[in-house]
Amino acid sequence: MNLGELDWQFVYYMLAATGVLVAAIYHIMILRYNLRARAMEMCRLHVSDIVSEQGCRRYNDVMSLEWKDYENFDKKYGLSNREIWPRVMSWFFVLEASGLLIKNKVVKAELIYAFGGHGSIRLWEKFKDVIAGWRKEWAPDSFSNAEFFIQEMQKILDARSS
Repeated sequence: MNLGELDWQFVYYMLAATGVLVAAIYHIMILRYNLRARAMEMCRLHVSDIVSEQGCRRYNDVMSLEWKDYENFDKKYGLSNREIWPRVMSWFFVLEASGLLIKNKVVKAELIYAFGGHGSIRLWEKFKDVIAGWRKEWAPDSFSNAEFFIQEMQKILDARSS
């Protein structure tokens, strides 16, 4: 084996290694793009109902409810009220899903905040006594992901207000 053969073999191996490296970088870039696209699509699907006319009406309906305490709320708007109960629960499941999406880093909190997530803070504050009642009646961690979501929205609101 002479020196000339060794040089060509080296060049061949370097070209092959460069090709593998370029392919790996390309696949990493595609993976990152797909993850961002998936996050945007998930966020779009998640907020599409919320920002719709129907979603805005549901929010208005829920925010216009009045009650004295948890027992009064449960009597007026609880499971037996087939018109109001689904509207209330749909909003809390939206909050719960938002918290899960943020916790699992599927979407960024800032993205949901930009789509009106800050309005959920008012909803959470209004229903604090009801949530406490649900936690006593159902499970202590009822809507814990929703609470996480509200805390994230509050952090962003506080940071932007400063």
